Amino acid sequence: MVRAVFFDAAGTLLHVYPSVGEIYAREAERFGVSAATESLSAVFRKVWRELRPYADGTSPFHTSEAIEREWWRKLVERVFDDAVGLDSFGDGFETFFESLYLRFEEPEVWRLYGDVMPALDALRDRGIPIAIVSNWDSRLPRLMHAMGVANRFQFILTSAEAGVSKPSPEIFLQAVARLGLLTHEVLHIGDSLDDDVRAAQNAGLRGLHIDRKGAGDSDGTTIQSLTEVIDRVG
Repeated sequence: MVRAVFFDAAGTLLHVYPSVGEIYAREAERFGVSAATESLSAVFRKVWRELRPYADGTSPFHTSEAIEREWWRKLVERVFDDAVGLDSFGDGFETFFESLYLRFEEPEVWRLYGDVMPALDALRDRGIPIAIVSNWDSRLPRLMHAMGVANRFQFILTSAEAGVSKPSPEIFLQAVARLGLLTHEVLHIGDSLDDDVRAAQNAGLRGLHIDRKGAGDSDGTTIQSLTEVIDRVG
């Protein structure tokens, strides 16, 4: 029997709006720098894969806000250096980065998926505790508060706070311990097969893949809408 449900954040509950490239381009334009949205989006994806901080199951986001900010500064610096050259900013890149960093803490650049609130309502009506377990820096709790949904969750555990990230089992075990449950009593839902589904299963939890553009699967481990979750909790 499922007694609690954990959710991943980005790609599961919410997404950037309208896109990372669009937000980067708009913010750069405010600083007099012109950059193509499509180019920024493509370079961002490339640099993210190269710098991805969670690939080995450890997180650099475990000591301070300053460390988190520095990782993102490095990523943004590389994106714009590849896309337009840092010289385009003159001596204003650091000011630009600070502005961009804060921009992603604002609810205006994020959207909840349409199936999120119906799913959360259904779980609440069933009396099932829910929480967020996400590879994210310490801006996530503030963002969820700003979006008016933080109070829907028992807690929000980020890799920054946990000191370790998915796919390490440790972040899941920390989350389960907060509820005083057994691992097999908890279902974790996310959009990554590796970081969410398999990682949760390796920690002893149940794992469920959310793939809104997919066609489902034959073994019952993938859903296309979070509204299907209520049928999986027994």
